[in-house]
Amino acid sequence: MGSQLSEKRFIWVRFDNSSTPYIFEASDVRLKKHDLIVVDTENGKTTGRVLSEASKADIEGLSDIKPVLRKASQEDLKKLQRLREKEKEYFNYCLERIEARSLPMKLSRVELTFDEKKVIFYFVAETRVDFRELLKDLVKRCKTRIELRQIGARQEAAMIGGIGSCGRELCCSKFLSGFQRISLKMAKDQSMNLNPGKISGLCGKLKCCLAYEQEAYSDLIEALPRPGKKVYLEQGLCTVVSINVMNQSFIAKTPDRRFVKASVSDILTEEEYLELTEGISKVERANKDIVNESEEESSTEIKKKKSKKGSSRRKKKKRRK
Repeated sequence: MGSQLSEKRFIWVRFDNSSTPYIFEASDVRLKKHDLIVVDTENGKTTGRVLSEASKADIEGLSDIKPVLRKASQEDLKKLQRLREKEKEYFNYCLERIEARSLPMKLSRVELTFDEKKVIFYFVAETRVDFRELLKDLVKRCKTRIELRQIGARQEAAMIGGIGSCGRELCCSKFLSGFQRISLKMAKDQSMNLNPGKISGLCGKLKCCLAYEQEAYSDLIEALPRPGKKVYLEQGLCTVVSINVMNQSFIAKTPDRRFVKASVSDILTEEEYLELTEGISKVERANKDIVNESEEESSTEIKKKKSKKGSSRRKKKKRRK
């Protein structure tokens, strides 16, 4: 079985209605990247685009991999265009019925399978929606099998696509194969502006790209003291005000209310700080002793000079007499 799989050729295929790619067998079909193909799925026949070839590691543990039916022909492309027109028609009709019945749901997309045996209506809603009457309307209009599928805001953005604040096509609709859990802590660790407009995507949720460098930031931030923590520096017991993860530095407030920039290597233990202060105090005492000695020497010299002047003056007075 393993030798048979290794002889076959497998590819990654992505569909318009999903950000997750799937593996199909393409041994009998000559394909290249971005080719439009026809495959058989659980929802019936549909079209997808070739992403890349699948490696042996990708297919390990998989069974019952479905084959690619064919590369899309000119007839398939014409049929696909006709299906897109029908989807627009069904979308407008469903939107009209939603408004007429005042249902709390937002219609996102309509998908008609390639074999025209099923129509899927994707919608977004904050709560559960009773769409039984709407379903009856759609069955009468489409005269085929109907499925109403509720999706999340992130899935909707991946399905519809768009341009992000970075000026590039949305990651979820371009290359992401799934959604990671994104938290506000990721933005805080990366010292980002927590303005919702800056850290939120078109879906209104936290941007997926916050997770791209999170692992690197997590490793770097472990060595840095958290803001508010007290650390020993040469200036004394200081309070950390802010940190710079990339530079591995931080700003601290000293006991005399000055702000100093320091790095991780500048942090002292309590023992090191005490040894440092003891050494400084010894040097200061030595310097004081030197200063005192010099002051004493200068004072004795001044006294000698004064005594010499006094004696010379007395001698002059005696000579005058």
